[in-house]
Amino acid sequence: MVNEVNSLVGTIAIAIEEQSVATREIAQNVSQASEGLSEVNENVAQSNMSVGEISNEIEEVTLASNKITENSAQVSESAERLSGLSTQLSKMVGLFKA
Repeated sequence: MVNEVNSLVGTIAIAIEEQSVATREIAQNVSQASEGLSEVNENVAQSNMSVGEISNEIEEVTLASNKITENSAQVSESAERLSGLSTQLSKMVGLFKA
């Protein structure tokens, strides 16, 4: 009977050691997964910052484009007025030639 108890205690001790090893491996895997999630979170945060910066730059380009459009319209209007003045000047010069 003592041998049976000793054998049973030995079997229990081996099972406890195996469970301890498995528990350590699980804890290590959980730690690695946690580190991986931290890296993913950092990458997502960096991506969000980049998206914000790109959005700001797009807004700046849009504003510059709108300003160029406004300036182009002003240049076009000035060119039309200058063309009108040129026509008038040509007529006046024609009067002096006659």
